[in-house]
Amino acid sequence: MNFYIIVVIYNRLVENCTLFKRLPASLFNILYFADNSTNNEIIFQNKVFATSKRINYQCMNGNVGLPKAYNAIINSIPKDINNWIIICDQDTEINPNFIEGYQAAINANKQKKIFCPIVRDKKGIMSPAKKAGAWYVHSKYRDFNKNINRYSFINSCMCINAALFKEVIYDENLFLDCVDYDFINMIRQVISKDIFYIMKNIEIYQNFSGVTSNTFESDLARFKIYVKDFRYYSKKWNKKNVSSILFKRALKLVLIHKNFIFFKILNTQTN
Repeated sequence: MNFYIIVVIYNRLVENCTLFKRLPASLFNILYFADNSTNNEIIFQNKVFATSKRINYQCMNGNVGLPKAYNAIINSIPKDINNWIIICDQDTEINPNFIEGYQAAINANKQKKIFCPIVRDKKGIMSPAKKAGAWYVHSKYRDFNKNINRYSFINSCMCINAALFKEVIYDENLFLDCVDYDFINMIRQVISKDIFYIMKNIEIYQNFSGVTSNTFESDLARFKIYVKDFRYYSKKWNKKNVSSILFKRALKLVLIHKNFIFFKILNTQTN
């Protein structure tokens, strides 16, 4: 059983990533960084650092988005049934022994091919996320495995059997948002609904821009990406109530920044 940890970074030094700081040195050789950075000095430092630590590193030559970065690294990994790929975020906070937790779960649930931890943010449990119309909402703690098809999951620390990527890859029409929910939908459509397992004994904390305060400039850029991705995702999966969901997100940002430009984006931006 072999594990590969994939991380996509953007204008961030590898050595400053929360995930890297938490990992024991013995796991550096299974760590794969895809660098979407646009800052040449950061890229140079990351190349040097990764080489010195024997970390697998691939420069994406600009910000190509999450799916292209994921797929580039995944394509370098043998798609063997004995290989497992763990998707992580640069700010994922993990227990250093989490690999052992996955090993035990995989051995005990051999029919399952995707293992997902409990992911918390400031609001509570964000993954597994409960379906609510066109989108997903925070869940209350329960035995998720009993009704697993009612939930979707985010990428953070998701452990996926590498052989699945022979049939499904991340959709490169997306850039940043909806990437994980889209992937789960494709897995359930193409492969099976019964290959997921929730790791109740593994919990991680994730800090996302959607639940933290950012500058006007960063929120504006992020919202433009969100609108484009969310519209594409909703059209692909025939989701309803798209306008109301986007309006609520825009309204929140208008109230925070006292600027109506977020409403203007909804009227002008198209797929």
